[in-house]
Amino acid sequence: MTEHNYFAYKQYFRGISALAAHKTSGARRARRQRHKLGADGSRPFTERIGLGRWQRNLLRRRPPDTSRFLHSNSGTSAIEFAIVAPVFILLVFGMIAYGIYFGALHSVQQMAADAARTAIGGLNETERKTLAQRYIDLNADGYVLIDKAKLTVDVKDNVNDSEQFVVSLSYDARQLPIWNLLPMLPMPEQTIKRSSTIRVGGI
Repeated sequence: MTEHNYFAYKQYFRGISALAAHKTSGARRARRQRHKLGADGSRPFTERIGLGRWQRNLLRRRPPDTSRFLHSNSGTSAIEFAIVAPVFILLVFGMIAYGIYFGALHSVQQMAADAARTAIGGLNETERKTLAQRYIDLNADGYVLIDKAKLTVDVKDNVNDSEQFVVSLSYDARQLPIWNLLPMLPMPEQTIKRSSTIRVGGI
């Protein structure tokens, strides 16, 4: 269908539609003409129809308008989603991965502090080491995101101050999901090192 014939049909259809709204003999003829053309829904939309005095067969469908292609907004949401979605997904998974890492770091720090408090009851360095090591061996698996097999413990008196007792922990965090992110991103150290110091004999 050419653009001229399409709009000629539209103008003709509007004319008989307006005429069909009146209760006159002309309106009845207009309604019969609409039924003949299939404009009242009695015939499929894509069916070929005749336009009476024009004597032309036209398809009732709008031809493509190539002049509007560059100005069309259809599909913009999909394009915007394709641009933003990878960044958003990377941001979400990055927050989750870093949150897991910081959770493990907090667990190591809390474990060192708990072991140091447990060691206060020791009368000498040997007893304090035994108490701290025993606490870690019995309770390490109870801390979130901690695998006792990847934990290294160093328990001793402070070399510069014999009245200070130090519990140092090193945790191999290479199994955490943060290392599966893009290598170009800034990453923390793969070994978490934390220590806790407490005064011998109490605070």
